[in-house]
Amino acid sequence: MTTMGTRDDEMTNESSEGLASNPLLGKPLGLISRVRNFWHETGSEMKRVSWPARTEVVSTTVIVVIAVFFFAAYLFAADMLFTYIIQGLEWGAQKLLG
Repeated sequence: MTTMGTRDDEMTNESSEGLASNPLLGKPLGLISRVRNFWHETGSEMKRVSWPARTEVVSTTVIVVIAVFFFAAYLFAADMLFTYIIQGLEWGAQKLLG
């Protein structure tokens, strides 16, 4: 008789994978084994990544560059405005208070 695993069994297996232990021996894995396991899992995860098309990357890059220049100009203008306001207040305070 075969039994199918339940969701609880799957969760236990998934959580034990994160403990960096050898399930057959119950001992912690060595550094080399953990590094090898990390690179193996990284490679398999990268195969499942959905990469954007070149046109999408170019268009979003253009939008980001335009936004950066817009906000740089806005912050420059706001900084200059506040500089003139503060200098005007200082000038007025000197004239008023002597």
